[in-house]
Amino acid sequence: MRIAGPGNIACNQVPCHLLERAIEHRVLPCCRRHGVALVACSPFGSGEFPTPRSRGGKVLRDIAQRHGVSPYQRAPPFFAREDVFAIPKAAQVARALDNAAAAEIILSDEDVAAIDAAFPPGPERPGILVL
Repeated sequence: MRIAGPGNIACNQVPCHLLERAIEHRVLPCCRRHGVALVACSPFGSGEFPTPRSRGGKVLRDIAQRHGVSPYQRAPPFFAREDVFAIPKAAQVARALDNAAAAEIILSDEDVAAIDAAFPPGPERPGILVL
């Protein structure tokens, strides 16, 4: 902000996924204060997506089954709320199609609360820079 000036930053792209949500403590509130969109890159965690047997994986599986979609289709809509955008990548055609279909999914308040409880933001990390 000091270099670009107020109102000149369109978005802040940061790693953010279900197991890494520390940006929600300072970075996201700062972006919101300054009208800067936040882009959550790697919403699947770059190989760290919760396994179906983990507590969080079971929550994702149950929500996905209720809606008739895959567990992978739950993560991007969780982050793509309000002024946050998720940009998942895919190396397989089937996953790319899942990602595209996820854009049509709207999570209920209950879904969001269940995912939030299963994957809390965790502690604030020292050294995270804000604008």
